[in-house]
Amino acid sequence: MLRLPTFTLRSFAVVPLLTLACALPVAAQGPSSVAQQASGPVITAAGPSFVVDAPTFTAPTRTEMKALFEINAGGGDTLKVNEQLVTMARYFNLHARNGFAEQQLKAAAVFHGAGWTALLSDSAFAARFGGKPNPSRKLVEELLQHGSVLVLCGQTAGARSIGRAELIPGVKVSTSAITAMLALQNDGYRYIPW
Repeated sequence: MLRLPTFTLRSFAVVPLLTLACALPVAAQGPSSVAQQASGPVITAAGPSFVVDAPTFTAPTRTEMKALFEINAGGGDTLKVNEQLVTMARYFNLHARNGFAEQQLKAAAVFHGAGWTALLSDSAFAARFGGKPNPSRKLVEELLQHGSVLVLCGQTAGARSIGRAELIPGVKVSTSAITAMLALQNDGYRYIPW
């Protein structure tokens, strides 16, 4: 004969305690008690970040960081900033909020595929996308002001008939995205795949 265990009211009181005990280590490793900052301190147009209290993995804050981003999505959205560019802004802001000096932070991005639209001036964007201004223009200009290298794939430019006069001033054009990605990596930039 099979005997089933009997439970008492005291047995059921243990379940919430076990649940709480299991959750505590996860909660203790949370990013911070400070709320997420929507942008800044470096890039104010975008780039939310948190301060991380007492991280258990650290990078030397005196090291130069050279990040390379690939912007290949988000084209043609007339309402919101390119999310891949927001990640680039976040790179600056999260490091600055966590002890890195801005002069140690270098960033480059190569635009191809559908990412090219973020690089258009407001007038060029409006001409191609129903009269609306480029929602990413302010962020692109701010990234350029902070020394970011923004490169458009020449093959994408040719395929989309993008004239250089349509681009936000400061944007560079390479022979191809492949060429730019290799050259920037040879210059010490590290590819960030998201």
